[in-house]
Amino acid sequence: MVGASLTVVAWWPQPSSVAASMARLRAGQPAPQPPPAAPATADGTTPDGTTPSGTTPPVMGGAAGHGRAAPARTSGTYRVVGLGDSVPAGRACNCSSFVSLAGRQLAAQQGLTASVDNLAVNGLRSSDLLDQLTSDAVRAEIAAADLVIIMVGANDFDPGILTTDECLPLPELPCYQRAFAQQRANLASVLSQITALTAPRDGTVVTAGYWNVFLDGDVGQAHGEAYVKASDALTRADNALISEVSQAANVAYADVYTPFKGDGATDVTALLAPDGDHPDAAGHAIIAKAVVDAVT
Repeated sequence: MVGASLTVVAWWPQPSSVAASMARLRAGQPAPQPPPAAPATADGTTPDGTTPSGTTPPVMGGAAGHGRAAPARTSGTYRVVGLGDSVPAGRACNCSSFVSLAGRQLAAQQGLTASVDNLAVNGLRSSDLLDQLTSDAVRAEIAAADLVIIMVGANDFDPGILTTDECLPLPELPCYQRAFAQQRANLASVLSQITALTAPRDGTVVTAGYWNVFLDGDVGQAHGEAYVKASDALTRADNALISEVSQAANVAYADVYTPFKGDGATDVTALLAPDGDHPDAAGHAIIAKAVVDAVT
């Protein structure tokens, strides 16, 4: 564990606290105390699938996964680590993050108890994830994991220049080429380190793309047609980059764009929180399924 227990994923730091959160993780210090746990549901769990005491109940049933999933464990705990930005952190959704949902589903396939340590941080960039990996405590969490889920990259891009002339023509997006190059290098280093850490346990590593790196649904549409077209082009390009780097590292990639948007024409408002920037409970469930499908 990193300082205090991080197995409950019902809390996340505020957007302005990236540096402070990263410093605590590097130092192995306890995270700030989360708000009181949500009331238990009828099955005795909180909305995030943990018991009121903070432990994750066993989820039984199903068959063992195949493909890139970790070898089936015959007993004990299926350990999951989440890394990345505010989407895996669960911001703007009083619900279970897709990290917890996917972890519990994959544990269920093997009849195991899921233990989820969500180390995602609001506002995290790919460079910040590299910094996070300098923490011995974080590296120890990863090394002990059966599954590591990563979603990062959207915060590498400046939304303020999206509809300026310097970003034309689409889909070339010349304004973001430097950011693409830096993200490619960062992500390659991240995956190299994480796969080396998980190799002794034959752990599984999976990255996830985005439905949109910026605003979407009604909120995005309110910014106009130019914004919608440019953000979609940027998202498609970033997903292609993440997929390519993942494939080169022999890491599974979860396509989130297609189940959200199909060929790109689907309105995703019903899958998003009111801010138009983060998934709601239904959106998290779709991402979780994409992650599970990618590793089974």
